[in-house]
Amino acid sequence: MSRVLPELFAAAVRRDGGAPFLTYYDDTTGERIELSAVTTANWVAKTANLLVDEYDLEAGETVAIGLPPHWLGVVWALSTWSVGASLTSGTGTLAITGPDFTIRGERETVASALLPLGGRFREPLPDGIQDYGAEVYNHPDVFVPFDPPTPASPAYDDLTHEDLVGTAEPISDRILTTRTLTDRDGLALLVGVIAGGGSIVLCRNLDAAKLERRVTDEKVDRVLDNGEG
Repeated sequence: MSRVLPELFAAAVRRDGGAPFLTYYDDTTGERIELSAVTTANWVAKTANLLVDEYDLEAGETVAIGLPPHWLGVVWALSTWSVGASLTSGTGTLAITGPDFTIRGERETVASALLPLGGRFREPLPDGIQDYGAEVYNHPDVFVPFDPPTPASPAYDDLTHEDLVGTAEPISDRILTTRTLTDRDGLALLVGVIAGGGSIVLCRNLDAAKLERRVTDEKVDRVLDNGEG
């Protein structure tokens, strides 16, 4: 098993790329989107190309993810690692924020409207904030890193790729969760699912009355939490 996160995800794509990898619900908006590993990889490649071509992100720099539990958080984590950069719980060289604009990056701030299919904002953005949805579709869905990470490369704060892979328990189950997947505990779940061939049903603003039916409909093996997302 690879000790480098983009390689670990690439192996998952090769293993069963067409199977559901990440299914996202928002019970406030009614949104549901299902991403296979292949579809996720396409989004990751487009976003990684955006990070390099438009924002000059390099190995050794950092990205802060200020999104609620959302499928784009997974895309941004994998894209950050693909270009050789690291996630941070602090202020990043670059930041991705939602429509609340809660965080800013030291050099660049990118925002997502969190609309279906990563759609662009419908209103002008504040000065200095870039619209992810307006930019990402212009980029190729194949990414070749200039300076790929190694097992010793930083991945999240003081943790390396090897640390995250080595401490994650492989998960083969289909997991339902409401938690963010881009903090330390969430990344352990995400990496475990990638390593073990499992899948995730990520629920934001979960309506508790819908939980039992969703577990059945989505063929969920385990519910890790069922509070508000």
